[in-house]
Amino acid sequence: MNRLFPLAVFATVFAVVYYGCFVFAFTPARFYPLIGEVSMQDLPRTAGPAMGWYTWIVIGSISALVASVVAYVVPKNAGEKFGAVLSWAAPLAVALWILYVEKHWFFDQAAQ
Repeated sequence: MNRLFPLAVFATVFAVVYYGCFVFAFTPARFYPLIGEVSMQDLPRTAGPAMGWYTWIVIGSISALVASVVAYVVPKNAGEKFGAVLSWAAPLAVALWILYVEKHWFFDQAAQ
């Protein structure tokens, strides 16, 4: 098995899970910076804006860590079916897809 294969699995799973949490607004815990509190439920508007980004990072990291540990223990012959270049194709494809979907952050601002 390519020794970098678990890293490629980590990158792929993290990107997919993070983006899925973002798209479907899955934020089981929210951080309210104005009051410095983490809550599992929505607080009143007086608490200020809620941040779900920390939750997405934690969920993505834990999911990717579990997947990369599984990829690490995969038998050698199963891991060798993926070449070094091919194993990084999925993370690259996910990153390019996210850049394409979120391109409005880069190009719409310049038009104004």
